[in-house]
Amino acid sequence: MKLTLSISKKECDLIHEQSLKLLQTMGITIFSKEALEVFKKAGARVQENQVFIDADLVEESLKMVPHAFPIYSNTKRVVVGKGKLCSLPPYGGTYVSRNEHIALGTRNDYLNFTKLNQLNEYISMACPYTLEPFDIPLEQRNIYRMAMILKYSDKPSLSIVGSREESRKCIEMVRRYYGITNKPVVLGNVNVSAPMIMGLSTTEAITVHCEENQPLMIACGSGLSGLTAPPTPGGNFLLANAGILAGIVFAQIQSPGLPIIYGLPLFGVDPFKAETSVGSPATALFTLAAKGMAEYYQIPFRAGGTFTDSKYLDYQSGFESGINLLSCLLAEVDCLMHSFGMEDALKTINYNKYVLDEYMYLSLKDFVKGMEINDVTIMTDEILKVGSTGNYISSRNLKLIRKQYPKHGFGEGKTKAEVLKKTDDEINRRLNNYEFPAPTKDQIKILRGYLPDEYID
Repeated sequence: MKLTLSISKKECDLIHEQSLKLLQTMGITIFSKEALEVFKKAGARVQENQVFIDADLVEESLKMVPHAFPIYSNTKRVVVGKGKLCSLPPYGGTYVSRNEHIALGTRNDYLNFTKLNQLNEYISMACPYTLEPFDIPLEQRNIYRMAMILKYSDKPSLSIVGSREESRKCIEMVRRYYGITNKPVVLGNVNVSAPMIMGLSTTEAITVHCEENQPLMIACGSGLSGLTAPPTPGGNFLLANAGILAGIVFAQIQSPGLPIIYGLPLFGVDPFKAETSVGSPATALFTLAAKGMAEYYQIPFRAGGTFTDSKYLDYQSGFESGINLLSCLLAEVDCLMHSFGMEDALKTINYNKYVLDEYMYLSLKDFVKGMEINDVTIMTDEILKVGSTGNYISSRNLKLIRKQYPKHGFGEGKTKAEVLKKTDDEINRRLNNYEFPAPTKDQIKILRGYLPDEYID
């Protein structure tokens, strides 16, 4: 018994065919002269800032994308694809919440979550965009974040995807720190904007990752139905898919065979406020749709996380996070974004929720795994042996029950204050137990070449 959900082959055919139509007749707006020239040399029709991509170029580009690929640090290797789940940390937080106190993120919070992600066996990679450390000057912030990932984590990491210079400097620093020159060491996450725009920083980040042979997640997740996307979820989905295909073509033209992850972080919309609603059921449905298209194209895909619009640990928070995380597991995502701790429409990372989401993840994994029904597990012989008036009390059965019915979390009947205290104690326990080898003198020297001493925590 295995639970899984997606969209149909017929629906995938329709989305793909109409995406090709959009790319060929409407095209995509691009603001980089270099990117326009790249498309033009590849045979795309270019008129001012508009690029029109024919079906053959799209199809040939898709054929070149690998079905799976590895990413390396100096001690670890993570595989994306091949049925393996690559889970990623929280991403994009502005605020942090702990025990219902909310504040802007600081460098101390950034280091805490870098360490928590390193310690967490259910998180595969590190992430420099976990949150904004506002007490680090803006001009130093991106390099600081990447440097602290290197110093406090040995998991492969997402990259910095800023300007051409920032993107290249990030890749260079990681390679030097690890002593790796010929393997993928970071994963870039770029976004094609809705309706159909590829901004300058996006084209520059894609180009740098292509030149440095580093894999990319290409997403188009900014469509808001009724504003930057059509009012129906299907129209939003079509527009996003076309944008992703344009990004894939741009990358494959420059670096044939570059590993790429299909990204569809689309959200619902609040129809009365014209705002994104990440906790909407539509968000979970978009995740399941992404599975269908990724399988259709036979490339890895990313989606979802513990999304909620709630600002607090309440009924809404648990329900919305649960349905979104469940959709990711049902869809068997290759890359699970925003794994634990997100709240308030991705504005906040909540320390307490980080722990609670981890327990929810384990419970939902058990649920999606389903139950085994076979000659052994139905235990006919045991039933006949016990008879109609016996019982199944034994130490052997107790062990079997605990294996078959795993329990995650703090138990039932806890007050909110008790839950906050227990999760806070768990966060403190993990941080107090954090141990990591100190950087070598050469590694510290490398960091000092990019960052002033005052910011090397």
